[in-house]
Amino acid sequence: MQVVAKHPAERLAEKRSREVQMEHERQVVAEHYQHKPEIFMRVLDARLAYATAVYLEDGEDLDAAQERKFARLATKLDLRPGETLLDVGCGWGSNLLYLAQHTEGVAFHGITLSSEQAQIARKRAEDWGVADKVTIEVRHVETLDLPDESYDAVLFSGSIVHMHSRAEIHQMVGRILKPGGRLLISDCYYPAVNRGDRDSSATQYIFVTALGYCKLTTLSEELAFIEDSGLDIVHVEDLTESYVRTLGAWIDNVREHRSWIDEQSPGFSKLLQTYMTIARLSFHKRTALEYMILGVKGRPRTNYGTWPIP
Repeated sequence: MQVVAKHPAERLAEKRSREVQMEHERQVVAEHYQHKPEIFMRVLDARLAYATAVYLEDGEDLDAAQERKFARLATKLDLRPGETLLDVGCGWGSNLLYLAQHTEGVAFHGITLSSEQAQIARKRAEDWGVADKVTIEVRHVETLDLPDESYDAVLFSGSIVHMHSRAEIHQMVGRILKPGGRLLISDCYYPAVNRGDRDSSATQYIFVTALGYCKLTTLSEELAFIEDSGLDIVHVEDLTESYVRTLGAWIDNVREHRSWIDEQSPGFSKLLQTYMTIARLSFHKRTALEYMILGVKGRPRTNYGTWPIP
């Protein structure tokens, strides 16, 4: 088996203590998301999802593809009255608030590193009539002190890539999930066979300059962490081509609003377009991959083998 090369940012992270690395993530990752939400409102979809959409048809717009992604998350999480969900890296509340609007009797807990995101998410929860169902905190996932078997579902969408202590975080997830609990991850990974230069300046630009800190594992590494936490893998989807199209839509929106974005934050449009263009090429060439992963603790209550494709 080929050993996956580690990026310089990851090698530096390995030299830090867990506490120092956690504080590093808290500071450098949050910075990107502290920019004015109005900027992202012109780049992303109406709900501000900062992760891949799910495209099926030619000519679909970003909002339609993201609505499909939200519906797919809801189906896979299968939330029912009396249950609880933890959204780790909830951002501006795109997934959290969609789920709150489309489920009854479920309690939602979101955490983010960005105070700006938390403020917007709370305001949207009020505006959309679900504030009584949603709690949003500014904190790092590793600072959570949660009882065993306290959640029915845990969601990471476009967020676990920012977390270095992957094995420890998965152990926590395995501990806090109730029997039958679901873990859903939607994020990017390296292929197991190295197809590109992971020490390149382009990778450095995305992982450090643009996004503060990123750690890409392979799919097999992530699955091993999940299995080691006591969960079973029940479903994996390759959404790489959808992410190529999502990034393309974001790039088009940055270009359309470049002047306005730079009035709000000089130089930010260039940073966004540059990192998104590099990322789009990486996913197009499949030097990076996008997966949605579903794990279950114990016996699943759904027969996933009956799911239709797509």
